[in-house]
Parts: sequence; C-alpha cells; structure tokens
Amino acid sequence: MFIKSIPLSILLSTVVAAQGSGTASNNISAGVFSAIDSKLEELSTLNTEIWSNPELAYSEVYAHEILTDYLEEQGFNVTRGAYNLSTAFRAEFLQGEGGRTISFNAEYDALEGIGHACGHNLIATSAVVAALGAKEALENQGVEGTVVLFGTPAEEGGGGKVRMLDAGAYENLDCNIMAHPAPTNYISYFSSKAAWAGRVNFTGFGTHASAAPWQGRNAMDAFVAAYTMAGLYRQQIEQTDRIHHVVDNEDSQLVNVIPDKASTQWAVRSSTLTRRNVLLERVQTIIKAAALGTNTTVEIADYLDYWNVVSNEALARLHYDILTTYFDPSLDNSTAVYTVRDIDNQVNNPTEGGSTDEGNVSHFLPSIHVAFPITTTAVQHNSAFQEAAGTDHAFSQAIIIGKTMALTGIEVLRNETLASVMWEQFNSMEDG
Repeated sequence: MFIKSIPLSILLSTVVAAQGSGTASNNISAGVFSAIDSKLEELSTLNTEIWSNPELAYSEVYAHEILTDYLEEQGFNVTRGAYNLSTAFRAEFLQGEGGRTISFNAEYDALEGIGHACGHNLIATSAVVAALGAKEALENQGVEGTVVLFGTPAEEGGGGKVRMLDAGAYENLDCNIMAHPAPTNYISYFSSKAAWAGRVNFTGFGTHASAAPWQGRNAMDAFVAAYTMAGLYRQQIEQTDRIHHVVDNEDSQLVNVIPDKASTQWAVRSSTLTRRNVLLERVQTIIKAAALGTNTTVEIADYLDYWNVVSNEALARLHYDILTTYFDPSLDNSTAVYTVRDIDNQVNNPTEGGSTDEGNVSHFLPSIHVAFPITTTAVQHNSAFQEAAGTDHAFSQAIIIGKTMALTGIEVLRNETLASVMWEQFNSMEDG
C-alpha cells in the first residue's frame, strides 16, 4: 500500500527540476558506478561467503564479522553489536556539516535446512553496494550529508528491525531504502502483509483414555475446536487475510492418555495493520472460546509483530526514474535482465508479498522496499530459490539494484524539494 498521493504534477515537476539541476548527474553517476565496478571482485567474494555459510536468526556471527570488517576497510565508522544485538551493526559515513541522512538495510540471516532460500545474501550485497555508491558521492562528488548502513539480523521471524526501532536505530533519518530478490521477471515496489504470530498453549488434565476418560480435559480437543472454528471463519474473511496454525508438541503423546497439553503456533496476516488487528481479535476470541468450551485453559504469547510495508510514492517514482534512465533493459548496452512495469500501476496497485519487519520501519520514516528478479523457475523459501540466490546472474542483478538505490539516496541528499515532498507524503499517511 502506498501512502496518500499528492498531485502527480508536483511529483513530476520535482523530478524534472531535479533532472535540470542534475538528477544523479552524469558526473556523479559515472563516479558512483566506477567506484562500485572497481570493487566487483571483492563484492562477489562477500556475497558468496554469506551465501555459502548460512546462519540462522541472531546467530549470524560470520556474516556480521565479514560485513563489518569490509565496511571498516572501506572507510565507514562501524559499530559492531549495535542496539544491544550481538549480530547487528551500524556503518556510517559523514561528509560536511548538517545535511540529510539516508539509510540502507542489509539482511543476512538464513532459513533452517535450506540456507539462503530467501536470498538475504543478495540483500546484504545490494545494501553494501548502495552504501559504497553513496559514500563515493559524499567523498568525491561534492555531496554533503550522511549515509548509514544498518546490519539487521533475524528478519526471518526474529524481528530484528523491530528491536532496533525500539532501541532508536531509525531516529533522525530522512529515508530508508532496501531491496529483496524475487521469483519474478520484473521490478516492483511491494507492500507486504501485516502479520502477527504467537504461541498458543492449551492445558487440560490427562487421564487414562479408557479407564477414566470422564476425568480428563483434552487439550488437543481445544486446539481442534479452535482449528475448526478458524476454518469456518475463513469463508467470511477478506481475500487478503490469512490464518495459519500448526501443532508443535515437543513431548510424545500416548494414544491411551488424554492429552493434557497442546502446544501450537498461530499467525494471522492482512494487507493493513488495522485490518490485521481486527482479524487478530477475532482469531484470539475463537481460541479463547475453544478453551472455554473444552474446559481447558489457554495462554497466548506473541513473538512476532510485523507491520505492512508502506512504500513512499516520491521515493518509488524517483527510483523508477533512475532505473529506467540508467538500466532500462531495452537499451543496447543494458546488462539488466528484467521487465520494468508501469510505475503508475504500481503506485495504485502495489505488489503484495509476505511479511517483513521492514514494514515497521516504513511506518516510522519514508521508505521503499524494492523487489528485483533473480529467477522465474522457483519461489522463495524453496531449495531451488536458494540455488538461484548463489548464481552469478543473481549477483549481477544485486549490483544493478544496489547502484540504483545509491543514486536514489544521493538524490534525497541533494534535492530539498524531493525531500520535502517525500516527508509531506509520509506525514499524510492514511490508514496503514
């Protein structure tokens, strides 16, 4: 979902005015691209090392080490273990006095059993590329301001960015930009679903299932009742709503004992935070009703609270303009391998993905979350996508998208009108 649009004429005049004064001017873009291209071999090594050594949420020790070491070597002021998270970091470069501050996010956690099947190695790589490009403009192209690269652990269900937000990481910034590999053949600016997940533990009373079943209170019956009611409720939910549940009892169950425990996990998702909260209230009512009806008790403990991504229209249009100017796949010298979809359609009908903690960030400051294609023969969280994320083709696409993110951030630093429009849109945000 995009925030409330301001008149298109204002946005277009902003871009035209910016181009007239040198939107990511040829000198700046040439310098940025040259600086990045001179580091392709080491960037490829960095990308491959992360992909080849997958680490789970909050255990990304090696990725944290090699990323922070590299960024420090490149002249960034690096804080390791930032915001009370051992595998988070903040890398910063400042030029001049005052000016705006742009930020990028690197993710690098993997999935259990299937490694980088969500391509977070490419997220880290594209973010490093963007930060290097912005640093080049600050250091050698006369641009003033600050670039910050956040190392954000545990996106896969751990909510690293949520904890970083709570610790003040994203305060006093002007925008946040990141990208994510996708199983498509086009670039998109997507709005993820708002999600909640929690552990739901039913407790009953175990007895012999044949000798004295009347003395028992069946915790598994409580889950089945909740499962059934949630299934019936699905006929009345909106098309973008989702309800998930799974049993994860660690203790083995005996068939001749009425279960006294049922450990389960539940999740709900919807397009907006408001709608998700309505759905969550109903599902929790169902869970409590099931416990009441089976004379059991229930405890609900949430562990995930992801908000929907709200793409900033001014940032999205700027990125689109830069992408089509420098990396239009129809150009003879283009190395891009994708389709560029109409930006107006994306503003009005943004692509909706899964759920991510970047959504929480996008409710805090102007942000975009760009999806870039690496394969059309696999889906995320699948072993085939993991293989695709490690290819030279995927790396080349991450380099392209990193360059475009760099130029987007640089323009925010240079263009006062753009920054004002961006914040005006953000401050007029409608129901998220």
